[in-house]
Amino acid sequence: MNYRRFWPYPFIVVLPFVTWGFANEAVAQTDSLPFADPSKMFERMFGEDTEAERAALEKTAVSLDDETKLGKQMVQSALASLKAEQIKVLTEGRDVEYLKSLVATLQPYMRNKNRYKSIQVMVAQSPRIDARSFPGGTLIFFEGLIDAAGNEAALAGIVGHELSHLDRGHQLIPLKRMKIMEKSFSSPDSWDAFMNSQSNMTKMWTRPFRPEDERDADRDGVAWSYAAGYDPRELAKLFQKKASKTSVAEDLPWATFFRSHPNDQERQEAILKQFKQLNQKQRPKEPLFVGRENLINRFSRKQEKEAMK
Repeated sequence: MNYRRFWPYPFIVVLPFVTWGFANEAVAQTDSLPFADPSKMFERMFGEDTEAERAALEKTAVSLDDETKLGKQMVQSALASLKAEQIKVLTEGRDVEYLKSLVATLQPYMRNKNRYKSIQVMVAQSPRIDARSFPGGTLIFFEGLIDAAGNEAALAGIVGHELSHLDRGHQLIPLKRMKIMEKSFSSPDSWDAFMNSQSNMTKMWTRPFRPEDERDADRDGVAWSYAAGYDPRELAKLFQKKASKTSVAEDLPWATFFRSHPNDQERQEAILKQFKQLNQKQRPKEPLFVGRENLINRFSRKQEKEAMK
């Protein structure tokens, strides 16, 4: 895609307000045009995606080659940023192998598991409580988050959350928006198409992280870890722990796994509600696994089973 075809950033910022004035001027001539109510326009520009926008994003395909190229650029940028902070990133070792085993446990539940047959795992040696997933299949976990999890069940929920972002293509949303805008710019056939392009452009900058995506990722993390025999209530406890420390959040290394996300209390309650539903639908044949010692020893339940063969 030729990114030079898009307008400069300052113009992107000003454009919604220019559009608002243009829309109001047009409405003075006819009330049949959209956005007769400015509040509706702002909701469309800055609020959650409409059903039509979600459908358009869903239909917009990104090839694996394009995704891999984007992911490689994003990973290189992330690694350069960590290097500038003097944070070492590991690609092998006990922590990496431990997380790889959890990824291997949950990967079969992904809808697009055949697209992401090989997932690279890295560990950043930092007390920051963070985890990130990148297009193409790279996950970076921070040591602080591994330790904060407290047990393997909670960590499995986090791994499932990050795999879900990959599985659902959440990181590809900006690229999809650009594809939609490029198409609408090349053949604007209606006022609504023009406004859709402006809405997508605005949301690229105002909503780079979507709380609805985080809720979906939480739900997948809970469902997949439960199906794998883990206790999702341990993930809920992690959010309870975070919520109890909000008054001193500035002094804690909580990072993007907890930023631009739904309220911690909301997430905890949603996880417990989903657990109850899953438990009522199909009770596990065996007691749900927690695995405190497994986390301490960095030796997963899967690794234990493989060692016994």
